[in-house]
Amino acid sequence: EKNFRKKVCEDLSTLPDCWVESIQQVAIRGTPDLIVCLKGHFIALEIKKEGGVVAPLQQYKLDQITKAKGYGAAVRPSTWPEIFSHLKRMAYGSS
Repeated sequence: EKNFRKKVCEDLSTLPDCWVESIQQVAIRGTPDLIVCLKGHFIALEIKKEGGVVAPLQQYKLDQITKAKGYGAAVRPSTWPEIFSHLKRMAYGSS
């Protein structure tokens, strides 16, 4: 997961008006791994290796973020290209 997290952070750093905070604190259970502000949009990403399972509390928090009109997603190496493509569209204003 560590190398994949690094790649996600590097990719996000290429987007304009993007701020990323990598959450390391294990005391706050279920908090997504990356908190992102992209062009004023709140984004929370839970980094998982292929086959990694999203814990129920993690999914609950991602769902609550989405319900509040933010963007919450579990991200795996196989899903990252599609999710990053979506984030690029958000950053550059295309649909």
